[in-house]
This record gives sequence, structure tokens and C-alpha cells, in this order.
Amino acid sequence: MLPTMAPGCAHPVPWLSAPSFERSQARLRRAATEFPVLPLPHTLQAARRNGRRSGALALAVGLRRRRGSFSARPSRLQATSDKKAWDDTEDADLWENIRGPPPGQINSFACVSSRCQVPGASLKDAKIFAATRTIAVAPWSEDVTPKPIFAISDGPGLVAELVAKMGFRQFGDISKSMVEVLAEVETKEDVKAAIDKAATLAPEESLAIEQAGAMVIFSMSDQEMAEFLVAECGQQGVPCINFMESVVLALESRLQLPRGSRDSPGAASRYGVFAVSDSSAEASYRISCKALKQFPKAKVQQITCCPGVKSLQEIDHIVQEALRRNGVIIYTLASPGMSRFLRQQCERAKVPYADVFQPVVIALKRYLDYPPVGVAGGHYSKEDRLPAKSLELPWEEKPIID
Repeated sequence: MLPTMAPGCAHPVPWLSAPSFERSQARLRRAATEFPVLPLPHTLQAARRNGRRSGALALAVGLRRRRGSFSARPSRLQATSDKKAWDDTEDADLWENIRGPPPGQINSFACVSSRCQVPGASLKDAKIFAATRTIAVAPWSEDVTPKPIFAISDGPGLVAELVAKMGFRQFGDISKSMVEVLAEVETKEDVKAAIDKAATLAPEESLAIEQAGAMVIFSMSDQEMAEFLVAECGQQGVPCINFMESVVLALESRLQLPRGSRDSPGAASRYGVFAVSDSSAEASYRISCKALKQFPKAKVQQITCCPGVKSLQEIDHIVQEALRRNGVIIYTLASPGMSRFLRQQCERAKVPYADVFQPVVIALKRYLDYPPVGVAGGHYSKEDRLPAKSLELPWEEKPIID
């Protein structure tokens, strides 16, 4: 069976629907039978051994990387008659489902509709994501192989660096991370220079479809500049994620104001912002502060920090308090289960929310090809190590009983 994702890629192929994957597999199998003289490599590595710069998916779609951009080329598969090999009626919708090359941004939680009141994928999109996502399986005896991560910001870059390092902790010792901060990226020329630098870190033989450049984790106050950065990443095959966008969308939903507005928010006399975390809540607090700067007239006098959240009951209570106080919840939870539960409860209570951390972890999992631990705080380093005696305080010797 041909793969639904080229094994060399670190992410699924989001621009094909699940049924289209199955149909494209059937077509490739049929092509291998009808046109045996044309090799159909199952992997990118096999394609390169055959001297071709395309894998099974790139062959079907007809995309090619050339000077940092994508260009379409006609398929070489043609029947002896004037009719093309893919002209069957049942195959016509294959091409209709291909909307172009994959976007640069990796964010499976992004709000894809202008009608969305709360950031988050639709149920249909979530089902397709679940059916096509990859699962990283690492050898038990091996640690994660660090790869370059760029923390890009139009400000000092402190929050972007914090998010990048916090994300890497879910995969390995922070002292081994390769996080580079690119601060004060304010113009299109700055963006181009930053993404050019990230793209140079991709292996020479990589395809743009593989998104093999350095991972970019960024925040931009200017929405147009953020979209320009995403477009540049898409053209050059650099994976990226805007961790701040979902936070701003949640605040826009609660305040009923567009970002950058100088108007006062709606009828409510006061709004609440809850920074929730299963660790110290420092990241969610600083992210909330940074996002609120885009709403200078917001009636938010302070941020309620909720650190060390460990139980579902705590989550229920936070959601109810946010509902009572016209609040929005900004959270960073390492546990996928707790993150999903908080998301579910916010949806039920109609409380705007932003899951900052899980999209970053998912993007890093694809990029590093390694599974996260899903534990608050992540991996510890030598500086974090606690004395053995303090770890043994809860231990208790008990007798064997029947």
C-alpha cells in the first residue's frame, strides 16, 4: 500500500481530504500497472536514488521546488491516445481537491473560517487531522536529536524565546536546545532575511514539500507582517507557527474589538483574563500581557494567574469563574488530555479561550520527529535537579499484607 504521506516528511498533507488520499493511492497503484516503465518510488529516499527529485506524492501532484518556490509541471503519465491517464470521470475530483502547496504555518488548531467566534478547528477538519496526522515513535534508548529553532518577534523576543524553550523541554534537556532569538523583526526586509537564514539550514537534497528548514516560532503585532512571514515560510519550505494569533483572536471575541482598536470595549464594565498552567503560569501570564498591548482601551485591570492546575475539577472551577467574570482563558497545559478537557469545557460554556502550548508541541513533534513527554515542566536539566532526600520524603515502607 502506498503511503498517504511521504516518509521523509515531518507532517501530514493537509491540502488533500481523507477520501482523496485513498483515491490517489488507487491511481498510483493503477499507474504502476499501466505504465510499468515509469518508476514510482514509495519514498523520497528511493526517489533520490533513482535520480529523481520527487516522491510518490510530489509525482502525483506535479509540484517541484525551484529557487525557493513551487511551480506546477504537467504529469508525464499519458496514454497512447490523446486522452490523459488521469481523465477518468472518477478521478476528476482529485485535482479539484488540490488547492496548492502546503502553507508554511503549522497550526492544527487554527480558526479557518472568518465566522469563527472561538479559535479552533471545525469538527470536520479535526476528523481529517486525526485520520492523517503522524505519530512519532522514538527508540527507547535514544534521546531527541536537537534541531535549530528560531524564536522571531517584532519586539525583544523574550516571550517567543520562552515559548520555544518551554516547547523543547517536552522533548529533551533544555541545555541541548538550539534556540536562536531574532528580535526586532519589523520590516519585510527583516522577515525575508530571517526566513532566508532559516531556509539555509535545510539539507541540500530536501524538497520544499518536506519543510526541512529551521523551525520558526514567532509572534507579530502587525497582522499583515505575520501573514507575510507565513507566506515566506511557505515559499521556502520553512515550518512555522504563530503562537500569539489564537490569543489575539480570543481577546477579539471577548472584547468585541479588532486588534489595534482605540475604541472602548462593549457594555461589560470589566473583563477578566485567566492565565492557566499546570506549571508556574509564567508563560501564559507573559503571553497574555503581550497580547493585551494590542487592545489599549481594554477594561482589564489585572490578570488572574492559575498555576499548578492538576485536576479536572480545578479546570471546571476556572471555566465557571471565567464565565461569571466575562473572562477569557489563556492556557499552557503539557497534558494533551487536560488541554482537550479545558477546550471542551470552554466550548460548552461559550467562554473564549486560547490553547497556546499544544499547537506548538504538535508542530515540534513533527519537526523533531520525536514524541513529547506530556508532563508539566518537561525534561529537567542539571540546574533543576532536586536533592535525592527531598524526592524521597513521600516514600513509606509498608509491611506485606494478605
